[in-house]
Amino acid sequence: MNASFDFIDESSLQSAIWRKGIPFFSEDNKYVRSFGDQWNKYRTLQLDSVSGLDLSRVRLERCLGFSLKSLAGLTVLEAGSGAGRFTELLARYCKFIYSFDLSSAVFANAHNNSKFNNLTLVQADILAMPFKKESFDLVVCLGVLQHTPSTTASIKALWEMVSPGGRLVLDHYVYSLSNVLPPPIGRASFVYRKLLLLTPRYWRDPLVKAIVNFWFPAHWRLRKHRFLDKLLSRLSPVFFYYNNKDVVLKDKQSYYEWALLDTHDALTDSYKRFVRPKFLHDILVALGASEIALSMSGNGIEITCKKPFRYCL
Repeated sequence: MNASFDFIDESSLQSAIWRKGIPFFSEDNKYVRSFGDQWNKYRTLQLDSVSGLDLSRVRLERCLGFSLKSLAGLTVLEAGSGAGRFTELLARYCKFIYSFDLSSAVFANAHNNSKFNNLTLVQADILAMPFKKESFDLVVCLGVLQHTPSTTASIKALWEMVSPGGRLVLDHYVYSLSNVLPPPIGRASFVYRKLLLLTPRYWRDPLVKAIVNFWFPAHWRLRKHRFLDKLLSRLSPVFFYYNNKDVVLKDKQSYYEWALLDTHDALTDSYKRFVRPKFLHDILVALGASEIALSMSGNGIEITCKKPFRYCL
């Protein structure tokens, strides 16, 4: 990693605190600490380069709406990069990439992607980014917005980073009764999360592992019975992907490891919001976005749009 700070505000850079070679621009906010723990523990699990799969590539290209090869010559901002599953793909194809996360996951990302000379990795808050406004051809924020204090404020902050003619790519959890109600209508994770967030942070990882170890054998036994597995999810909070066409893994161990990761992700997040597609669409329209394309896939809602050249801050 040969960091360049051309797109970072000079006054912000002067006030940064350096930790292990990474500039920190924000305080370590308590609401993201579980994410930091998670990504440092499972730092390579979702990397295509490690798994030999193309799950991250497929999801990223679907959200972008074009091939990664089209990133050539672009300067990209990645918001909320976690351990860097998308960072490694973006860095491989774009001209420059600035990637940040609020949590200690930046250390996992640095471990995974420091080999890329076009990568600048920093720690920062999405609501207080240190970057120069309207500097990026492409701003990507996947798997993040629903976990921030405000979806609206986060989108507005990201929009300010997009250069005229550039594009913004987002996703968000979608609102449905099954996502916001407890069993029998919704998933059991609704109840487990409420209880788990009452426990001290250092208990959560072992508790999640115990929960997965209890329920995973039942999921595996019922894996070829879609209806029964769906019924089981009304009792079990475990995220089990065998019948998910978007996450096809190699073997039982892989399904178990992804269950550990994503169950931890789902049960320990301080913020979890679900929105309707129109909510996101209306935010972008109000900001002046054009070429808004919205689809239902992956995490729920995937949306991309363009900042017109006529747009002025």
